[in-house]
Amino acid sequence: MPLEDLNKDLHSFSDGSNSFHAHEKSQYDPVLGASAVSPFDEKLEWEKARRELNPFQKRVLKISLGVLFLVVLAVGWFVYSAWWQKNAFHQDRVAISFEGPSAADSTKVVKYIIHYKNDNQVTLKNSEIALSYSENFQPTDNVNVKYISPTSSRIFVGDIKPRSEGSVEVKGIFYAPKDAPVYLHGTINFTPSNGQTQLSMETQISVNITTAPVLLDVSAPTQVMDGDKVEYVIDYKNLDVRILNNVQIRVEFPNGFQFSDSQPTPSQNGSYWTVGNLDSNQGGKIRISGIMHGTDNESKNILVSLGQLGNDGQLAVFNKREMSMRIIAPVLTVSQSLDNATSDIVNAGDVLKYTVTYHNGSTNGLRDAVVTVELQGKILDFSKIAVENGFFDGVKNIITWKASDVPALANINPNDGGKFRFSIPVKEIIPVENKNDKNFMVTTVAKIDSPDIPTPINSNKIIGSNTLQLKLASKVLLNTLGYNADVQIHNSGPIPMQVGKETLFAIHWSLVNISNDLVNGKIVSSLPAGLRWTGMTYPNNEKISYSTQSNQLIWDIGNVAAGAGTILPVREVEFQVGITPQINQVDQPLKLLNGSIFTGSDAFTGKDITVTNPEKTTQLREDPTVGYVNGKVAK
Repeated sequence: MPLEDLNKDLHSFSDGSNSFHAHEKSQYDPVLGASAVSPFDEKLEWEKARRELNPFQKRVLKISLGVLFLVVLAVGWFVYSAWWQKNAFHQDRVAISFEGPSAADSTKVVKYIIHYKNDNQVTLKNSEIALSYSENFQPTDNVNVKYISPTSSRIFVGDIKPRSEGSVEVKGIFYAPKDAPVYLHGTINFTPSNGQTQLSMETQISVNITTAPVLLDVSAPTQVMDGDKVEYVIDYKNLDVRILNNVQIRVEFPNGFQFSDSQPTPSQNGSYWTVGNLDSNQGGKIRISGIMHGTDNESKNILVSLGQLGNDGQLAVFNKREMSMRIIAPVLTVSQSLDNATSDIVNAGDVLKYTVTYHNGSTNGLRDAVVTVELQGKILDFSKIAVENGFFDGVKNIITWKASDVPALANINPNDGGKFRFSIPVKEIIPVENKNDKNFMVTTVAKIDSPDIPTPINSNKIIGSNTLQLKLASKVLLNTLGYNADVQIHNSGPIPMQVGKETLFAIHWSLVNISNDLVNGKIVSSLPAGLRWTGMTYPNNEKISYSTQSNQLIWDIGNVAAGAGTILPVREVEFQVGITPQINQVDQPLKLLNGSIFTGSDAFTGKDITVTNPEKTTQLREDPTVGYVNGKVAK
């Protein structure tokens, strides 16, 4: 069959027509593909349904996103807080500084302004400025300053707000020597509001003193020889318009200086003088004498300080002076020595035996030398002076040796010399007439000269000299006396004493001190066995004690002034004892007190003094009612 016919048969319908029949609509119809759902679209719909979240999953997602947001927010806040904490405060953004003069006059009030600044983003809590300064600075008229100590004060500032600044004022006076470097030191203490640790910043200003508040001057020879007597004169005066309180002068003596005397006397340590209060333009002088020892060309410096004594015992120095002198060696030398002496302390009644030695230390012979010794001291008995080959002038108290009496002085060869001797006693009875008669000294000044000694240009002639000073130790007398008939203490009992009956006695200790003050005085004794300590003493203010265990008796005297018993009342104490004689003591005197021992220290010489008294018996010659005979136990 031809293809054309086959085609017709295939596409012909039952009704004989060759038109296409309308077919049933289907989702697979390509005509309807544009509007119908493809079976493949079901898969897409399923995928779409699978991708959509159910309510539970949506809720979990929301919670997770919320948590994530909070975490991110917390981390961000933490990072920001750390950054703010780190950058909101820096210690170096806090500043403190002084505004005021760098030079000050000690007689005038100076003013300083303390500036402080907070350049941070936080507040500085409980801020306070701590001031420290040398003891020479004295704050004055400051209502906002709290005094802590002589060298420190406090100023309360309070809270200092961010990006703010302020200032406080401090006024005071620098009492210091001229050209002395003094200072003010300031520290601001604070706690940042974003922290808990207290921090601080500090500053300091140095001040140079242009004028001292007091005049202070020291004068003395610029040249001395070994063994020479030296006198220092200290002048002082208050230049301020205000009163200076608790003024004290302290002296640091050079090595080799032997202190002898001063007017006025030191108040303590032999080198401190307490002046007290100095009114405006008020002043005074201190004269200090002594012996200087040293080697040739040695420098000797003395340092004098004047200031105010604080409650802590420290001296705030207002002015100080230093002076130097030089030891020079003469061509002709002379020296003195005391025979058989072990110290520079002598006693009343001693005979002083001197040896004077001279020597030519030059390379040339020296002609017609003259040696002299001047003696000073009211305790010397000049009527009994003995001089070998010399002449004593009783008006000037000078011994002179010349070539007319000593041919060796006519020509003293190089490295040659000689000796002289003389002696003089110390008075047995020391002349004490008033309160100034104390601390006696013996001074001898030896000199040697020759017309051949050269005189340097623009200088004084150097004459050999030597000074020897001796101190008199105080004479102390101790007396132990006993009385039955006593004025101050009433005694009873039979006289003469009777066996088995108690008789009461008053024993007196009396102390006489002639020429120097005594310190730490004490008398110690004990009662013999069988005696009774009644406890009655006179006067009541004396410190007397008794031990019942050892029978020891102690009178703590303390200090005893010079002249006690001469120009001042004698130091005395009385105490009562009772004694009951036994049958084996008939017709015998009885012991009332064992031996007594006084000990003390001489304030002038530093010497320890000991005086003893023997035991005291009932044979009381000083009491007429007892005497020698009635001092024994009756038969």
